[in-house]
Amino acid sequence: MRKIAANTTREELAAIVVKKLTEHQIDAVLVGGSVVSIYTNNKYESRDLDFISPADHKKITQAMSELGFESAGKDFVHPSTSFTVEFPTGPLAIGDDLPVQAEGHMKVSGVTIKMFSPTQSVMDRLTWFYFSNDRQCLDQAIWIAQKHPIDIEKVKQWSARERQEEKLQVFLNRIK
Repeated sequence: MRKIAANTTREELAAIVVKKLTEHQIDAVLVGGSVVSIYTNNKYESRDLDFISPADHKKITQAMSELGFESAGKDFVHPSTSFTVEFPTGPLAIGDDLPVQAEGHMKVSGVTIKMFSPTQSVMDRLTWFYFSNDRQCLDQAIWIAQKHPIDIEKVKQWSARERQEEKLQVFLNRIK
């Protein structure tokens, strides 16, 4: 595995972080904007990597410091990359569905990175649209659905549980 450098990609950095976390017996799932960036080939570009982990924050901080990251508020920063890494409070959830299991993964340099599936990422983005009226997140959900097969029935059932059928229609009309 190569060292963190200015040209380290998001996917490479995720693999480096996951490998180090695994060495410390820390389980983590990549979520949020970086997953959108991956699924949209950077049509939306996030500069942070969000991981949800049940591990103790002190244990995470130790692992991250071994990679050269320093804690800066809620983020971990590294002098050789503009990407930041964050560990938002869990559990892993999508709207009111919790806990959920990550259904996606990618392999980078032999490291398996657990992450939301395209369907879960769409639902995660729709959460922000549903409850914060975030139109940028609606666009991100649409971009993912345009590039990847989505389990529309799962999205519909989840949206019904969230009582958001009306806003779901906005999404469904835009992906036709």
